[in-house]
Amino acid sequence: MRLIVKLLLSFYLAFSFVAAAQSAESSKPGTSVQRARFEYHSAFLMNLHHFLLDVAIRKKPLQELPWDHAPSEAELTVLKEAVDFYQADYAKRDVMFDATMQGIKRGLSVDDQRRDATGLPIPAPLIAVLNRVAPVYARCIWASQDKSNQDWISQTRQLDAKYGADIQAGIEKYMAHAFPARPIRMDAVVLTGTRQGAYTDEQIVIPSGRPDYQSLAALEMLYHEASHTTVTDAIVTAINNRMKATHHQGESDLWHVLQFFTVGKVTQDVLKQSGNLEYQPYALKNGLYQKAWPEYLGVIDQVWIPYMDGELNFRQAIEQAVDQMPVEKK
Repeated sequence: MRLIVKLLLSFYLAFSFVAAAQSAESSKPGTSVQRARFEYHSAFLMNLHHFLLDVAIRKKPLQELPWDHAPSEAELTVLKEAVDFYQADYAKRDVMFDATMQGIKRGLSVDDQRRDATGLPIPAPLIAVLNRVAPVYARCIWASQDKSNQDWISQTRQLDAKYGADIQAGIEKYMAHAFPARPIRMDAVVLTGTRQGAYTDEQIVIPSGRPDYQSLAALEMLYHEASHTTVTDAIVTAINNRMKATHHQGESDLWHVLQFFTVGKVTQDVLKQSGNLEYQPYALKNGLYQKAWPEYLGVIDQVWIPYMDGELNFRQAIEQAVDQMPVEKK
């Protein structure tokens, strides 16, 4: 009996030691407790909406679009009326911040195969337009657009399965915040109509048809957009608090610059270390810092890179980054 008790006690102690070691490992910086989960969609109505929006914003000649089957004259008339409808209203709105556009996106987040907008919580005139143009879109171009989306989803799934856990852990470590526990809806559309491409609030809309979102860049941009859901909260709060405390100027893109650099650098490092793959981060390859944020190049070089190299902690990095920004004049 005593022998059995001793054996049970030994097993219990061994189990407790392993569990404690696993718990300590999961609490280390850069070790994600829960994987980010993506729900990938290529939804007909979501794509129809963004197709019309993109054509309306970019004012593309309908006859020059890459149709699978050329529209008839009657179908071109339906398409033109739909594009005119979008140009009169939705093309003038911001897809990210306009409440109407946000509502339309949520309303269209339905079954991928659904082709009838009747009954959805979107404006009645839009329902009528989508229902009228849907058969034309389905016959003339949906097959190739859906294939573009499905190809993008397939390659991105494979990359995420291979490298995503390490990329997520690195982003969480440097951004000091976890990815959401809930699944993140990701809608692939060919083009979004926006200059910047993808956009995200609680769900991601990402362009499968843009050359700069392909291959390894697809993985970086997936995690860049996903980090907009919650991961940037800590860095935005820390920057804003430091700015208020030091009387710096109100609005700043500093958080977005640091987010872009962090996700890109983590992706680059993981691909090199885990796959021996050479990768140039999106913002560097496309000259984004020079075009949009040249004033922050010094912050990246002098503060954020040393932070990611372990020379500064998060608080020190935020303080030094903000302190390099212009001070509000009294």
